[in-house]
Amino acid sequence: MLIYGVKRFLAKISNIFLIGFLLLIPTQLGKHFWPDWSFVMGVRSDYLSPVLYLTDLLWILLVIFNFKTPQSHYCGTAPLDEREPLRKIKYLAVLVFIIVNILMASSPMVAIYKWLRIGQLLISIVWIKNNKELVKNYLIKIIPVWLIGESLLVVAQMANNGSLNGIFYWLGERNFTFNTVGIAQMSVFGRGLIRGYGTFSHPNSLAGFLLVSLVLWYWLKPLCPDKSGHLPLKKGDILNNIFEWMVLWMSIVGIILSGSRTIWVLGLIILGGYLIKNIKEKSILFLLGGFLAVLVATLLTLLNRDYWLSDFLGGWDKESWSKRLDLMKISWEMIIKSPVFGIGAGNFVVELGKMGKTTWLQPVHNIFLLMVNELGLMGILGIIFSLPAGRQVFKNKALLLIIIGLSGMTDHYWLTLMQNNWLLVLVFGLI
Repeated sequence: MLIYGVKRFLAKISNIFLIGFLLLIPTQLGKHFWPDWSFVMGVRSDYLSPVLYLTDLLWILLVIFNFKTPQSHYCGTAPLDEREPLRKIKYLAVLVFIIVNILMASSPMVAIYKWLRIGQLLISIVWIKNNKELVKNYLIKIIPVWLIGESLLVVAQMANNGSLNGIFYWLGERNFTFNTVGIAQMSVFGRGLIRGYGTFSHPNSLAGFLLVSLVLWYWLKPLCPDKSGHLPLKKGDILNNIFEWMVLWMSIVGIILSGSRTIWVLGLIILGGYLIKNIKEKSILFLLGGFLAVLVATLLTLLNRDYWLSDFLGGWDKESWSKRLDLMKISWEMIIKSPVFGIGAGNFVVELGKMGKTTWLQPVHNIFLLMVNELGLMGILGIIFSLPAGRQVFKNKALLLIIIGLSGMTDHYWLTLMQNNWLLVLVFGLI
């Protein structure tokens, strides 16, 4: 009886840590450390700095409270798994690859830190796969908090034309105003405005997070019945429908004010598909059609004849597309330099400094090129062979993977920013 009570108590504590961890995924409160290897040509780089986040502390507590001692088999009573030697060979091959990748890196310490992060994310994916129902039941309630909270913060930042500071600083909001150097901006009716950051380091990463979270929430809803066995959001339930529309529209507002053109386009495509799928439902057609008209009109006001097409498709300044192209060209040079084992995990920015490329000390804005650069062809083949096969992976989840893949072709945040990393972990852990 005592053992049962202790187990229940530990389970409750573990769930508290899990709820706290999930709630704080969009935040970036953490302590940066600046060793010598986090500097490039005398300039410290956020992409190289080791960081201890509040989410890391909660993750560590989750691991401690969910640690299970491997069970031993006595007297040969358990049947021998014929695949065990193959597993050992596979793990050994992975370990050898990681060691070679680190040794070949310009900055081995950066590579070691990056591999520790990769290990943390992979462990998390496995844990989520083993606890899918628990995580789903919490996420169905927590994702709306992310979407509404971030969108309201974005609206407030736009109204203030700068950060709000105060408690939001402790959630990870950067301190900025319209005149801050390098701040992301856009123009509406000729008036310069900041783009919404929320608690993220850039509006593009916020926009990608909002769109994927919204789609993930819609996918999870029908899969998570409440204690009575009913779905949490039924069509006939007026209050739930109001809540659903509030989450949807607040998310749309947050995405629009983020000014991320890539996510705008992806969002319009998704809405168009949703309209076609639900064309028989006149109310949905009317509401979403109205939104589509408003969004198109807004886009037209942002695009006057003085805007270049590359500015629309690129980022927040007129040179962003050309900078992206330059980084892509440089990335090919790096691939040719070390095509098999890569330049070292997390070492793209280090290599930029080593090559004297100081115009834009950022990772290449394409997650596929970035992976090939840092992990090489061997690493990419390893990822491909480790992916689960079959239709089940893509059934009802293809949209999430498409959004991540397409948005990742013009930016790097899915691989380089922890908030987006954790969302990626949730997606791969739940599919």
